[in-house]
Amino acid sequence: DFSNGRNEARDEESTGDENASYGDTSSDDEESDASSVSTASDNNSCSSENYDEEDDASPSIDNGEDILDRLERNDPTLTEICLHHQEEWFPTNNAEWANMGHILGDATHLSDLGILNNISGEAISMMDEWALYSGLQHNRSIQNLHFTGPLPGMFTSFVHPSNQFWRRNTFLLDLGVNGLELGRQEMKQLCSVVTKLKNLAALGITHCWSRDGDCFLGEDDDLFSIFLRTLVDMKNHPLKSLELQGNAIGSDSMNNLVWTIQRCCPDLEELNLQDTNIGHRSCDPLASLLRNPSSRLSSLDLWSCSMDDDCAVILADALRHNKSLQFMSLGRNNFTAKGRKAFSTLLCNKSSIEETFSSNHTLECLGSNDELSVHHLLALNLSDDKRAMAMNKVVKFHLSELLVIMGVKLLPNIMTTLGAKQKDSCHEQCKRDLLSAMFSIVRNTPALFQYVSADEGNQDVFDIVDGLEKMRFDASVSDLTVALDRGLSV
Repeated sequence: DFSNGRNEARDEESTGDENASYGDTSSDDEESDASSVSTASDNNSCSSENYDEEDDASPSIDNGEDILDRLERNDPTLTEICLHHQEEWFPTNNAEWANMGHILGDATHLSDLGILNNISGEAISMMDEWALYSGLQHNRSIQNLHFTGPLPGMFTSFVHPSNQFWRRNTFLLDLGVNGLELGRQEMKQLCSVVTKLKNLAALGITHCWSRDGDCFLGEDDDLFSIFLRTLVDMKNHPLKSLELQGNAIGSDSMNNLVWTIQRCCPDLEELNLQDTNIGHRSCDPLASLLRNPSSRLSSLDLWSCSMDDDCAVILADALRHNKSLQFMSLGRNNFTAKGRKAFSTLLCNKSSIEETFSSNHTLECLGSNDELSVHHLLALNLSDDKRAMAMNKVVKFHLSELLVIMGVKLLPNIMTTLGAKQKDSCHEQCKRDLLSAMFSIVRNTPALFQYVSADEGNQDVFDIVDGLEKMRFDASVSDLTVALDRGLSV
């Protein structure tokens, strides 16, 4: 789940703390870590975090019997469950699958459900799927539903437009399918179901294989065109997140995808194209999406997309005037010093005051592993107060130039601007940098901060700077503010 990964990276840049994040359920190793239960969760996918028995918000789970008992009792605190073949309570025969389906169908508090088969497809047979779906179709509380295949039975008995689950479940907000083998008929059924979900905000079709084309979904133009027509039909849906990772999208399909997104998905905020082998030819359409002033895209995942330095230059140039994209994952690509320079210039062009001021102050994260080595510049953007961000960069890299251009007579105005109270959202480091800039001005212009004693018998000249220089400037912002206020008020 990239939204968790990007928050982790943002926290690492600002605090150095490491937070747990959701994993990709496409592999066996990561599936084995999938959580069976998570209560009061804000995430919309099967969790790969270990269940925290000490969490006050989550009741302790000792064994599978407790989980089944809570399911049968319709426990209001049990809101998320993942049917995973390594859990103790995982059904082992057709009767148990039928019973599980009826229990899930009657649940009224369950909001998140994941169904994961193993890669060989042996954990859940087609007959078991049918038994499960027979009861599950009656559920009306599920908001987030995720399938990880192979699950051949889901298209013959569940993902079908005539199934009442899709017609009556108005709460469904997030639908994801992963690792499935799709033919034309299956894709049409899936798309027909998706268009009926009028409140769907998140859609994921990931790591899917075309049965007819014997290739990944993105490489089968006919199959991918069915998906694109679905996006056109969803023009009035509140779609905010689209995940297509692992589908090897070709350049022509990427052109069509971007064209469709710009015209039919105006509210899209998150786009995951991880591991899609985009390469150089597909960067231009992505750049047009980033240049679109009406785009609301705030997160773009391009991890492991076979991109090179030329791609980095194209993307960085497209982001020069972008005001929406905050998170972009660029790890596991082929970038060198040329790519690093492109993003360094994007975040802080030091060639002039004007260029620094008009640099990108929106982008905050390039993934948890900053392979472009610009984390120090990304940290300057960690605030919603973009006015303060721009001012901070100018002062940080052009202070002496500012004094020459503006002149000493304008120093009071400069000091007033720097000392103005910033918004609460202004990052702590930004506030410290601004106050440090004020101190630098005080040190470099001592004549403006000297005064003659008011004592007629003692006309010595006192220097405010001497007192300020004795301070420890690793103190808090509040301490610096008090010190500067005292000095300037004299």
